[in-house]
Amino acid sequence: MIFILVMRKRTAGFYLIFFMLVMVLLITTSSLALHPNMDNWKQEKIVVDKIKTDKKVVALTFDDGPDPQFTPVLLDVLEKHKVQATFFVMGQRSESHPEILKRMAAEGHEIGNHSYSHPDFNKISKEIQLDEITRTTNIIKRLTGQNPVLLRPPGGYLSYDLVAMTKKEKMTIAYWTYQQDSKDWRNGVKAPTIAKNVIKNIQPGQIIILHDGCPNGMQTAKATDMIISRLQEEGYRFMTMSELIKLETSNKETSATIKM
Repeated sequence: MIFILVMRKRTAGFYLIFFMLVMVLLITTSSLALHPNMDNWKQEKIVVDKIKTDKKVVALTFDDGPDPQFTPVLLDVLEKHKVQATFFVMGQRSESHPEILKRMAAEGHEIGNHSYSHPDFNKISKEIQLDEITRTTNIIKRLTGQNPVLLRPPGGYLSYDLVAMTKKEKMTIAYWTYQQDSKDWRNGVKAPTIAKNVIKNIQPGQIIILHDGCPNGMQTAKATDMIISRLQEEGYRFMTMSELIKLETSNKETSATIKM
């Protein structure tokens, strides 16, 4: 009797662990497809998380800045390698550190919209969401002269209302390639771990997401140095996200011309 009870407990424990592992796998592999209309938006290029290409090109993107401590270090790394990236900035932080935003633009980086204050879009009205977006766009325009065409909503939030807003604002929702989310923002994650995650999963046309505006930003800057060095050795080139999107468009136009 005791043996049977022990076996039942072990069996129940096994199934519980198996269920938890399956759930983790589903969440990981479906993290960019939680909205039921995601695939349609990707086909329509309203949402972009990667491009189709056989060329060794990728985009480096950075969220949550500008940060007065970490972003200048990161900009130094990018300048050292002569690489341009796309920064998804917060309007509030941009107002506080305009000199960093101006440096980004002067050094050829693309500046995208990451909302004004990084709120949880699930908990605010669509009117407030729109204000978060338009305020940040106006700040970027005023400080750099760039007109941001890419929006990365906080937390990757998606909704029909948000898609309608971005269409009206003539913006594209800039997602990232889910294999390239190294969770670098987590405190304690070291640069080699961040870099290893990016390098081992690299594929042409991917959009790499990193964070210069989080407390772990110094490790992100160090990891970026490692990532660029290794991927350049492997023959990869880095583009801004808009350049990457245009590359896919031009490839399709060339293919269509050849077929005609």
